[in-house]
Amino acid sequence: MQGKPTYEQLEVRVRQLEQQARARQETILALEESVERYSDLVDNASDLIHSVTPAGAFLYVNRAWREALGYSEEEIKDLRLMDIVDESYRERCSHLFKCLLDGQPLDRNETIFVGRDGRKIVVEGSCRTRFEDGRPVAMTGIFRDISERSRSEAALRESERRYRDLFENAHDLIQIVLPDGRLQYVNKAWRQTFGYSEEEIDGLSIFDLISPECHAHCRQTFQRIITEESVQYIDTVFVSKEGRKIIIEGNACGKFKDGKPVSTQCIFRDVTEKKKMEEELLKAQKLESVGVFAGGIAHDFNNLLTAILGNISLAKMYLNRQDEVYHRLEMTEKACLQARTLTQQLLTFSKGGAPIKKTTTIAELIKDSTSFVLRGSPVKCVYELAEDLWPLEVDEGQLSQVAQNLVINATQAMSGGGILTIRARNVAVSPNNLLTLPPGRYVELAFQDEGAGIPPEHLAKIFDPYFSSKRTGSGLGLTIAYSIIRKHDGIITVDSEPGRGSTFTIYLPATDKTVPVRQEQAESSPTSHGRILIMDDEEIVREIAIEMLGYLGCETAAARDGSEAIALYVQAREEGRPFDAVLMDLTIAGGMGGKEAIGKLRAIDPEVKAVVSSGYANDPIMANYQDYGFCGVVPKPYKIHELSATFGRILNGAKGRSAS
Repeated sequence: MQGKPTYEQLEVRVRQLEQQARARQETILALEESVERYSDLVDNASDLIHSVTPAGAFLYVNRAWREALGYSEEEIKDLRLMDIVDESYRERCSHLFKCLLDGQPLDRNETIFVGRDGRKIVVEGSCRTRFEDGRPVAMTGIFRDISERSRSEAALRESERRYRDLFENAHDLIQIVLPDGRLQYVNKAWRQTFGYSEEEIDGLSIFDLISPECHAHCRQTFQRIITEESVQYIDTVFVSKEGRKIIIEGNACGKFKDGKPVSTQCIFRDVTEKKKMEEELLKAQKLESVGVFAGGIAHDFNNLLTAILGNISLAKMYLNRQDEVYHRLEMTEKACLQARTLTQQLLTFSKGGAPIKKTTTIAELIKDSTSFVLRGSPVKCVYELAEDLWPLEVDEGQLSQVAQNLVINATQAMSGGGILTIRARNVAVSPNNLLTLPPGRYVELAFQDEGAGIPPEHLAKIFDPYFSSKRTGSGLGLTIAYSIIRKHDGIITVDSEPGRGSTFTIYLPATDKTVPVRQEQAESSPTSHGRILIMDDEEIVREIAIEMLGYLGCETAAARDGSEAIALYVQAREEGRPFDAVLMDLTIAGGMGGKEAIGKLRAIDPEVKAVVSSGYANDPIMANYQDYGFCGVVPKPYKIHELSATFGRILNGAKGRSAS
């Protein structure tokens, strides 16, 4: 039988119990301290933390939660979870809440909480459920306020959308190219310009688009782009899906990562039409500079021809028609007339070559002009002229000259014979057309031959002054045609392929005016005797005019310019021996010309009979002389019978009125 414990044993037992009590106390204190630290950690966390019952009532929220949503502890007692969830997210959150009750954890769940003041807070967090005896008792969620990040992401998405819209809808042609040359992305303008769909871009290389003659240069440029971190200027020619050549210019730069190229970004513009316009401007500038020079030459040359042709026509008056010398003079006269035609061609694109336009239809004009040139030629002409061609405002003489030059060009291209087809039809030119023409109604006139065609290297030069690939000819025919059409506000183009002939196409603007009925000109009367004042700054012209008018029975006097002519005219009136008519040069170098002088003479004598003469036969004053106060016109160079007809009409008309 166990005895009673000794005093010593009891003392040991007491000490053990005291130690156990102290250990339990220390454990409780440590646990309380741990709980306090955990509570402080949770409450002071920057994340939003809450714990709710399966019914959605809040068991706990931390300080960050309360500050973010703005609710007090008293108000939280009456809240339910769905009260703080944005309406757009409630259905989704209800589903997720059921998943939590089933024990499924949620990670990186995004939702929107609504604060007490209505402010929306975008949060992202994870949720867990605590179970006791298999039953859910609390759901705890730890959330982070990602409103700022969400706004930044939304802004980034909006920026990307705007960038894509800007990229896709830009008028410039934009492409992104991989380092091996394959196209990674192109915008809508690029696809529309080159004719490819989005599906066709896959696998397409930039070198599939570059025109063959530009390959070598473009490969060198591309190599620089993918090796140098600098912007490269691009000016080259692409070929569209349907084979049309497109001139582009722009900039390209490489994008690098860790020193290696990842792509090339290019922004181009289609400058095909710009280049055409620049070429047209260059041609116009060439013509203008040559025209100024040519106009001066033509004027001086016409003065010389006036003396030559006048002396020839005067010499013939003293000879018998059967005389051999008469025959030689006739041949010389024909040569002078051919020279006069050449000066008219020079004047066509000089400053004095402005067209004198009249409303007309061109069908008969084209037939008359071309049939004359084709006489005796092995070339057959086929006309395909629409019957309802719109009227045009043109200089008939100049347009006839264009037609003749193009027909001559065609006959030279078909020296062994062939068919020249001349077509004319009405066309409506739309805006943004490839012809660089203002939109509107035009008449299209085409001259198509079956010749050898024009070599590609010559196509850009055929309208240049004095360019010719033929042994014969002045090289002015096509230049003159180009100048005339430009001065009629139209264009002339050429389409040619070696071995398949050439087609020259002209576009002239139509007019709404009606074609006037033509009237026959009255026959000229023979020259009568009278006193005639001659004004010209060239002595040789004054001398031959005096000789010819003297031969016709007229008394003459001569002046070098308008001022001297006015003085002589006034003096003759004061002496009682007035002049019956005046022959006036239109252009006087360094002095008063006919246009100014006629105004002063009419102020002195409203009945003055003045005839205008000029080497600039295409000057508007020459065509509309009556509007400027003249009663007749004699273009230089002139023959004696032309002076006789003009002054005969004027002098006989004046005498007839005096007699009545």
